[in-house]
Amino acid sequence: MDIAQQVGRALREAMDRRRFIKLMLAAGGAAVLGGYATYRLPQTGGSRPEPPPNSHISAIQNYTGSTTTSAPPLTPENLWYVVQIGPTPTVDVGNYALVVDGLVENPLKLTYKELASLPSVELVTTLQCVSDPYFLRATVKWRGVKLSDILNMAGVSKNAVKVVAYGADGYTSDLPLWKAMEPDTLVAYMADGEPLPSKHGYPVRLVVPRWWGYKSVKWLVKLTVTDKDYLGYWESVGYPDVARKDGGE
Repeated sequence: MDIAQQVGRALREAMDRRRFIKLMLAAGGAAVLGGYATYRLPQTGGSRPEPPPNSHISAIQNYTGSTTTSAPPLTPENLWYVVQIGPTPTVDVGNYALVVDGLVENPLKLTYKELASLPSVELVTTLQCVSDPYFLRATVKWRGVKLSDILNMAGVSKNAVKVVAYGADGYTSDLPLWKAMEPDTLVAYMADGEPLPSKHGYPVRLVVPRWWGYKSVKWLVKLTVTDKDYLGYWESVGYPDVARKDGGE
């Protein structure tokens, strides 16, 4: 059994933090699947472009069931955790396009400007890493487009069962169609009123409330609708596919 399988098995059996860290260290700096997983808290710095204009903003309920006005305190950006499988990719926003393909009637290729011009929502939710949900966590006010709106624009086939998300870094994850269509699953392009920091997915990422952070794909470049039971990068080595933080099915 290789180290990736050991990590997956450990998470399936107990989600035990100490066992997870021991296995990651045994992999030599958390190197798995031919890449590497990075766990750190970044510092702020660098410049970001001006927030895109959008007059179609509405608030939706956050993960606690209350509106953003009563959400928990936001985490300062310099305390947001970073988990990734390789170097931070450089994405040229001027050439950026979000591709939506697969089992859809109208394949899409949305530029950053087009995406930011769509009706948007703001959502406060807490992302947590499954390896250490108490330390590796961040509560952020996200702004973006409902994934369901984008999928409805594309026209999803009645045979579809999953949406596969691809990051510019080669990372993948999958969502059951029902989760992708929930109204608070977002394609986000802003965090706390600013464009996304580069290490947190600039220019565009997924935000999947109530599920572990590995489902919230950063540097999002493609969404593929499929009728196959596709498993993403971590799901393929044993991480839960239905990644509810409460452990439900």
